[in-house]
Amino acid sequence: MSKEGVIINKIIDLYIKNNEEELNYLNIESKFDNDIYKFDIENDRYIIELKDSIVFHKKSIESDIHFIFDIQKETTGTYYIKELDFYMDAKVKTIRLEKNNNNIEIEYKLWLQDEEIGNFIFKLKVKE
Repeated sequence: MSKEGVIINKIIDLYIKNNEEELNYLNIESKFDNDIYKFDIENDRYIIELKDSIVFHKKSIESDIHFIFDIQKETTGTYYIKELDFYMDAKVKTIRLEKNNNNIEIEYKLWLQDEEIGNFIFKLKVKE
């Protein structure tokens, strides 16, 4: 954990799996401050807050995503499509959530507008 107001540079690997593809991003420079990771991948800005639950924000040219992962309950988030100026309700059911030394592994199911989208895996591994 970082101390209040002290930004720590960390190198992380990120793995994302959805229904159609697996994405691996290696050696990403991130900022870690007060249990919050901030990093960019290509044109996407990620903010991951480590609380009792995990709050996930992703901002891109096309969309803004806000999910909450909590093993205790289904949560509600949003998926905003900028080009259409359209918000979709997102329901997230966390199947597995592990936090260890600021590493994160999440497996979850996602619904948008009550339509099941599929199962996803998100892993963030701290290297340095």
